[in-house]
Amino acid sequence: MLQQWNNALLQLRNNKITWLFIIAAVLLFTGIGSTPMYILDEARNAQAAREMMDRHDWIVPTFNGELRAHKPPLHYYFMQLAYHVFGMNAFAARFFSALFGWLTIWITWYFTRRFVSYGTAIWAVAALLVSTHFLFEFRMSVPDPYLIFFITAGILCFYAYAQERKLKWLICSAVAAALATLAKGPVALALPGAVLVWWALSQKKYDLLFSWKMILYFAVIAIVALPWYLLVHQATKGEFTRIFFFEHNINRFGEPMEGHGGLFIMVPLFVLLGLLPVSVFIGELVKKTKSFHTNPFIRMSMYVTVVFIVFFSLSGTKLPNYPMPCYPFVAILLGYFINKVITGQNQVKQYPLWILLTLNVLLLAAGWIGLGLETATQAFRGWALLFIIPVATAAGSCWYFKKEGLKKAMHVIIAGYSVFNLLFLAIGYPAVYKHNPVTKTVPLLHANEQVYSYKIYNPAFNFYLNKSIQVLEDPAAVSRVLSAHPQAIIISREGLLPELETVSYKLLAKERDLFETATTVLISGK
Repeated sequence: MLQQWNNALLQLRNNKITWLFIIAAVLLFTGIGSTPMYILDEARNAQAAREMMDRHDWIVPTFNGELRAHKPPLHYYFMQLAYHVFGMNAFAARFFSALFGWLTIWITWYFTRRFVSYGTAIWAVAALLVSTHFLFEFRMSVPDPYLIFFITAGILCFYAYAQERKLKWLICSAVAAALATLAKGPVALALPGAVLVWWALSQKKYDLLFSWKMILYFAVIAIVALPWYLLVHQATKGEFTRIFFFEHNINRFGEPMEGHGGLFIMVPLFVLLGLLPVSVFIGELVKKTKSFHTNPFIRMSMYVTVVFIVFFSLSGTKLPNYPMPCYPFVAILLGYFINKVITGQNQVKQYPLWILLTLNVLLLAAGWIGLGLETATQAFRGWALLFIIPVATAAGSCWYFKKEGLKKAMHVIIAGYSVFNLLFLAIGYPAVYKHNPVTKTVPLLHANEQVYSYKIYNPAFNFYLNKSIQVLEDPAAVSRVLSAHPQAIIISREGLLPELETVSYKLLAKERDLFETATTVLISGK
């Protein structure tokens, strides 16, 4: 028995991928409940799921009692399931996001090992594992984790069907595509569809596109995804359809919304920065792309990368999370390149690691200056010193690259960034964000009384109070409320107070929004 136990431990110690999956679970789940709800999208999504659950409504998403037509409902369903299991808290709201992060890493590993090589799969997983942006996004209560996983699953399962012609892969791909559509909308069908058509034509697999099984493919998508869209259209008399498809899809593509515009180059930069540290090898990878065309799986990964980056570069609205569905495929390309270098099939120069060192020094300086400039976080400026870890990691990787080559340098990067991401995401980031205006002022609000807002407020107040907040749109409405209920509390912004100069009120609290120019205020009657 002891010998069997020792053999099991020895096998575990030598099994690199098992350790990578264990590390992934630790990095994705540790501390996801300790970061307070404060980011606007997180709070709105978490509260919308709760409102649907409280109403026992599976069709119409709402926030603050009003229709929320920003996204389809898939992430709300998973959040509700977590609320039933773990209770109404931040951990539950983020639980399935983290789980789908782990599954995204697993499915990337599974298909890359199956269709390319063990070495490529290992390094692809490593590239995702050390990406702070990848981990950060999958620790949030937003729809992107679900979208990324199901787009990845849909494309990879379709590839498996194209190679093996097993109907199970086609059905799995269709179901994944349908669920991706229920996570984000038509873009989840259009972009993967463009990739797969392009890839099939490049491989001269015309029979894939002109087979009766494609009718089955689209039928499965329709059966899974279409009923909810029809039901919500009927339940809201077309309002959800109009707002979602025209405002949050067509208009977002056509013009910048909420100030999120920018140049074409921004989206490639989002991907490069988002997949740091391993993305520093992108320049060297691009030089070798001709050799990538010989492997159909790698070629497909290239097409995914190109389609997503070009599409969102053309979009009027640009956000760092938009091109994230291509992250697993960029990681596959990076894993393929790194594995070729380590196995002696390619060579790489050292300059990418020097670039990484320079970037990390700049991040350390930016973190130190940023926390120092922000009044609310000056006392926590020391957390910026966490960025010394990536600096030391990059310096160590440069040294090991020169002495022992890329493989040892990558081991240093994986170890160093795993430590950094754990400390930063699970400890440092929550410690700083606990000092946000919502956390500081929620104790002043009365859960059993109506809370008001003048025009603007952080939606995290809804999540912590678990109630609707009545929004007042003009000073006269504020005056009427405070006259009738002097003890009523109204949330607003300091910049809006000059509009209330004719209103008799007293200032209860004033807290600067973290890393924003606005300041949250609470007022009541005198």
